[in-house]
Amino acid sequence: MRMRKTLILLLFLSVLSARQPIVYFYVIPFDNLKDDPTIEWIASGLSDMVSNKFKNEPGLLIQNKQDLEIIMNDRSLMLKQPIASRNLLLLGKYSRQLEKINVSVQLIDLATWDQIESKDISAEYSDISKMKQEVSDNIRLMIASYLPNEKSSLAVVLPKFIDPKPSITRDPVTVKSEMVTKNLQQEFEKLEESMDVLLGLKEDSKLKPKNNVTLFDDGGEWTMDFSANQLVEENPELEPNTELLKEVLNKLIDNPYDVIMKKPNFIYHKDDDSYITVEFHVTYSLKDELIKDMLNTLPYTGIEQNGSLTIFYFSKESFNLSEEFTNRIVSGSHRSVPIIRFFNKQGTPIVVVADTPEEQWHSKKSEKVLYLPENQFSPMIDFTVGGWSLQVAMETVNIHAKYEFILPMSDVENLSNVSLKFINENDLKKFLEPVL
Repeated sequence: MRMRKTLILLLFLSVLSARQPIVYFYVIPFDNLKDDPTIEWIASGLSDMVSNKFKNEPGLLIQNKQDLEIIMNDRSLMLKQPIASRNLLLLGKYSRQLEKINVSVQLIDLATWDQIESKDISAEYSDISKMKQEVSDNIRLMIASYLPNEKSSLAVVLPKFIDPKPSITRDPVTVKSEMVTKNLQQEFEKLEESMDVLLGLKEDSKLKPKNNVTLFDDGGEWTMDFSANQLVEENPELEPNTELLKEVLNKLIDNPYDVIMKKPNFIYHKDDDSYITVEFHVTYSLKDELIKDMLNTLPYTGIEQNGSLTIFYFSKESFNLSEEFTNRIVSGSHRSVPIIRFFNKQGTPIVVVADTPEEQWHSKKSEKVLYLPENQFSPMIDFTVGGWSLQVAMETVNIHAKYEFILPMSDVENLSNVSLKFINENDLKKFLEPVL
């Protein structure tokens, strides 16, 4: 009976060892860097192409965006994967420059969030098939070394049975062998008992019960009291890091931009001198000290730079991020847009420029002022909150905007000053409706 159980245990261990490692390949839609609506289709087009191209690859399992969210929210699921399996994430982004499509792909190890490799591809917009092929070839080169070798597949090891030969005499060597066999049998029993505990078939009597957990011996039932409204305990040791992060992020959220305004240019109309065209130039940029603060004061877990784009990664294990602060980032309620008002000498606004992508403000009309909806400004900072990390993306570029409108000569002569103010998107209605 003992020998049978031992053989079953050996068979079970052999089967476990024979499980092939798997490469879990997470493919999500590519990022349209400039939010160009004419090429938005490429985002899902490239990711679908990659998924279809590698879905039949031996040892590689394609995962989608939903699978990524699941594994990021519960990283312990990686422990249940076959031994030596890898979790690789493909991050892709693209942009159009005239007739060129520039594509950048990165291979990320989800276990450590380290970048393994990156590739940059450039192709003609008119030759999409060639672009797809180049993207596919570069991705294959990036993941080739992680694919299992078919020739090195493991086989299930089964014990070999032979006919026993009867012993003729019992000598000291035989007696000693029986002692060794008995010791080995005892070790197998310990191993068998450990496997039962590991698989949940048996309870380890040496383990002490956890706090706040009650075990009913007769029914094998565990219960624990909890409250749905109970807050997660914060780690006091992380409080200094948390305060630094909040201080820097509040600067990024509340007032991240530098603005340079030039005096308006007045262009006279040769055919009609009663009207004048007004040109007003504004340059928007991120404050220089913001990135320095991120680099010098915060314990980030990773940084990625690609041209003018810088992305910082912060692990939630290093900070106590409150639900209120996280919701503020996830909801996008931190976003603000520039509102420009031209005042006459009486202090009354006569021209209002709202630089916002929101369509509802582009259809607004006003009888009180000259109202101009624009869409020249773009946010240069973005936040992403995942299951275990916070990402801050910062675009260090200058946005040169030119606002242009026509006014009667009398209104131009009465102009006194101009005001530019960033207004939170949620407060636009409250701010603009009294003026319009």
